[in-house]
Amino acid sequence: MELALPVLVFFGFPLFMLFFFKSNGGIMFLAACAGLVLLNSLDPVVVTAAGAVVPGEGEAYVRFAVVLLSIIFSGLVFRGTTKGSALVLNTFVIIFMALMLWVTLPSATGATWLINGTESNYWKIINDFKTLVIAAGFGLSLIAVLFGHKKPHGKGRH
Repeated sequence: MELALPVLVFFGFPLFMLFFFKSNGGIMFLAACAGLVLLNSLDPVVVTAAGAVVPGEGEAYVRFAVVLLSIIFSGLVFRGTTKGSALVLNTFVIIFMALMLWVTLPSATGATWLINGTESNYWKIINDFKTLVIAAGFGLSLIAVLFGHKKPHGKGRH
């Protein structure tokens, strides 16, 4: 049960965006990386002030929302950019993104429901290969972006 919520959030939601909105998984992976970088540059005063609004673990949820909103925003902006033949590649990118978020966000956010998942043997195995997971996801995301379907712009293109 401790794995159900991370799987639903990190894998299920981006996969839903891929199949429902046809969003590019490579761009969502890169947005997740940008959200993780943004976490390191957030001012602690801003996080504390925003976290005071939410009772309990407000600061952890503010940090978590930064990463999740970057994925959601990129998925919505680049909706309709994936064709049927690229769905398999984008699904693999989303799997690597989910694994990357699962091993990096517990220490970055401090949310207890994420920290509880670190006791799992699966988490420990994936954490041992964290660098390979991130590198493979990054490489596949670049391929997905490079070969992704471009939206036609302007009146002259159909």
